Amino acid sequence: MVLYRAVSTAEKDDIQTHNHFRTQINTLEAKQFFSSEIAVVEYVIASIKRCFIPPYTHILSVSIDDQCFLHVTHHQQELDGHDAISIDQQHLPHFNKFVTFMEVNVIENYI
Repeated sequence: MVLYRAVSTAEKDDIQTHNHFRTQINTLEAKQFFSSEIAVVEYVIASIKRCFIPPYTHILSVSIDDQCFLHVTHHQQELDGHDAISIDQQHLPHFNKFVTFMEVNVIENYI
């Protein structure tokens, strides 16, 4: 399975430094991922129109084994009209163990 997440430069740098997803002070206590690339691109375009701060600068494509993902506690949700998955802070370490590949893409390549 591939999940998609829009991130700021600071979050991208943090993930690359620590080699996993984690929450930070003054951020949501969960990480949300879209189920499709189209959904994350539409979300980013909407965020540009809304002037989100900090702005999203990268889209992460996160590969995770389908069978392993079944063992990660997560919530299905709708995020800006698209299917998304939310992983609470306490479940991120378990999620991180099952990430098999992560590709970092610059948002300018999408819009």
